[in-house]
Amino acid sequence: MADTSTNAPEPQPEDGSGASSVPPKPDPQTGLPFPPHAPTYMAGDKELPEHDRNRDTTLSKKHQPPPGQGPTLAWYRASSRKAVFAAIGTFVLVTVLLFVARGFATDWLHFWWVWVAVGAAAVLAYFITKVENAAAGAEWVMENKTWVRTYELTKIKAYTYSNSLNLHLTDTGGRKLEINISRLQDDRRIWDLTYNGILHSVVNNRADTNQLARSALKLPKTDYSVG
Repeated sequence: MADTSTNAPEPQPEDGSGASSVPPKPDPQTGLPFPPHAPTYMAGDKELPEHDRNRDTTLSKKHQPPPGQGPTLAWYRASSRKAVFAAIGTFVLVTVLLFVARGFATDWLHFWWVWVAVGAAAVLAYFITKVENAAAGAEWVMENKTWVRTYELTKIKAYTYSNSLNLHLTDTGGRKLEINISRLQDDRRIWDLTYNGILHSVVNNRADTNQLARSALKLPKTDYSVG
């Protein structure tokens, strides 16, 4: 028998409420029933968190929930290993690009300032990667200390920066979260929790969306959608 539980059902609001056309909202404390796998997941099959060497699973690094919110159900922090490999990759890439730009000549290799610049790029890549993080509860999602309530979103916009999809989320409390979709998909559970809230906000609350958000996230268009 085919497994139909891995994709969120197509939202088809007919009566304005849309309550029956989306998966149920999970309990704020237990997270049950957990949302089904959300569509548009682009990270592929990842290892279980405890086996993923690219993430830091130290419990002391687990995100604390925002004030007054339910517990953290899923979280991600990049490991030092991932950051080191990012730094090494950047060092190698920049060096190769310099060779190509110089026509594979080696006359620039003795300039110390070139290696300082290459090293600085590698160090920057390390710290950019090391701070990658995200977390989600049943009703909220956060990056660093910035968070929004996912079932109370009023605006859901998507923009592309350097061929990367970024989401701009605004909730009824005026909180705003601008986050790369890759951070939300570093852990599939974060994406599933976040997407279910986004879908509810569109179908039930008529949150504003733009065309890119609707096409990229497979969201329905409402009377209040823009673009």
